[in-house]
Amino acid sequence: MILQLRQQHKELLRQEANRVRPIEACGMLFGKPSRMRTIVEKIILTQNTLSSSERFEINPETAVKAIRESEEDDLDLIGLFHSHSAPANPSKTDLKFMKLWGSAIWLILSLTDGQFAAFQVENGKLETVVIEVE
Repeated sequence: MILQLRQQHKELLRQEANRVRPIEACGMLFGKPSRMRTIVEKIILTQNTLSSSERFEINPETAVKAIRESEEDDLDLIGLFHSHSAPANPSKTDLKFMKLWGSAIWLILSLTDGQFAAFQVENGKLETVVIEVE
């Protein structure tokens, strides 16, 4: 699987992560999923209702509103974004919740080295998603 982002998306996510630091930044990714390549068309930044540096949670009302608005633009929820103050690997908590989100892609930004990484659970297994930038 390939996740395609625009450079402006990466900059937006970096800015948000630095703005809310040390709290984990979070957001929702929208686009059109396909079997081999998923293109991010829209990002909605959301508040981390936990105000935690180790976990994130998106208000369910905010999530539903974002999904409805994006459906009007004919876009699907394709994944979630959050930042880590550690390497860009899923934590144990992330892995637990990733399994609940089906094939959603989890995009993680490490604030220690500025690197992005993406992951997806497919058939119960954690898979790395390749990130391409336009």
